[in-house]
Amino acid sequence: MARNRYRHNFSRHLLGVARYLQNTMMTALHQQYGHEHLRLSFSPYIILLGEGDKRLTDLAEILGISRQACNQAAKQVVAAGYIDRIADPEDGRAKQLTLSSHGIKLRRDGLHIVAELDQQLAKIIHGSRILDASKSLRKISHRHSLSLAPPSNDANANTSMAGLLPRLSDYTLKRLMELTREKGHPGLKLRFGQVLGLIGPSGGRIQKIAAIQDVSKQAISAIGTELENLGYLQRKTDPSDARQVVLIFTDHGEKLITDSIISGNELEAEFAEIIGQAALKRLDATLQDLYFGLELEQGIFDTGSAAEISLLAHQLQQRLGEQGSKALATLLLCPTEYAR
Repeated sequence: MARNRYRHNFSRHLLGVARYLQNTMMTALHQQYGHEHLRLSFSPYIILLGEGDKRLTDLAEILGISRQACNQAAKQVVAAGYIDRIADPEDGRAKQLTLSSHGIKLRRDGLHIVAELDQQLAKIIHGSRILDASKSLRKISHRHSLSLAPPSNDANANTSMAGLLPRLSDYTLKRLMELTREKGHPGLKLRFGQVLGLIGPSGGRIQKIAAIQDVSKQAISAIGTELENLGYLQRKTDPSDARQVVLIFTDHGEKLITDSIISGNELEAEFAEIIGQAALKRLDATLQDLYFGLELEQGIFDTGSAAEISLLAHQLQQRLGEQGSKALATLLLCPTEYAR
C-alpha cells in the first residue's frame, strides 16, 4: 500500500507533468528554434521583462531573492544575449533591464510552444478541465507569491498549465523536502528529488533516470553516491544486465518513502485550505489523467517490453522532434524504401 501511494499521489502527478512540460519546452527551444545557450533558470527574467523594463531591485523583490543573487543570474541572461542593460529614463545614473531582440524572439517562441502544449493536453482531457485546474493552480500560486503575472479578474487569464505548473512544481518539491526533513531526515537536499522519486520496486537504473530528467548519467550517479553515503540507497548488479547496476532503497530508504508519503498528505492538506477539498480532488484527477495519458515514468514503475518500448519512443521523440521521429518510423517500417 505504501508503494502504491508512493507512485499514485498528487505531488507525483504534479511534478511529473510539470517536468514533462519543462523538458518539452526546453528541447523545442534548443532544437527547433535555435536557442542553444538557453537555461531553464532564465525563464522568470524573460517573463517579467516581457511585461516591461525593470530595475534590478524590482526584479529581486518580485522574485523574492537578494539583489546580489538577482544580479548574478541577470549577468548570465545578459551574457546569453537575451536581455540588455539600458539607462533608466527617470534616473540617468541608474540602469534598467530590457529584453534584447533575441529575448523578444525567445519570448515569442516560448508562447508559441506553450500554446502547442496546451493543445496537446486538450487532446488528453477536455478543455474545461484544463481551465478548472488552471484556476486552482493560479490560486495556489498567488497565495504563495509564485505567480509572475499580476492577479486578474479575467476568468480566462493565465490559464495555461504549461505556464503555471513549473514554478508551482519548484515550490512543491521544496515544501516536500522541508516537511520530510522535519521527520528525521536532515541531510536531504533539493537535488535528491531527481533520483529518489524515480526508483521503482525493481530499483532505479541510472540511465533511465537521467533520460527522464534530461540530465547526464554522471550527474545522476553523483547524486546516487550522496544518497548511498546517507544510507538511503545501495547499488546492486542489474539482474537483466550484469554490466549495469541499479539503485535500490535500504531499510532507511524505505523509512524515507513512508515519511515522504506523510509529507505529501500534509502538502495536500495545505493546498486544500487554499482551494477547497473538492477543487483539490478535481485538480488531482486532472493531473493524474495527464500523468497517465502522457505515459510518464512507465520505465520506472512498470516492467516488461511494452514499458521499455514506450520509454524509448518518448525519449526519441523528445530528441528527434516531429520530423525526425517520422523519418525514424519510416526507416524502421520500410528500411529499403527509406534508403531509396
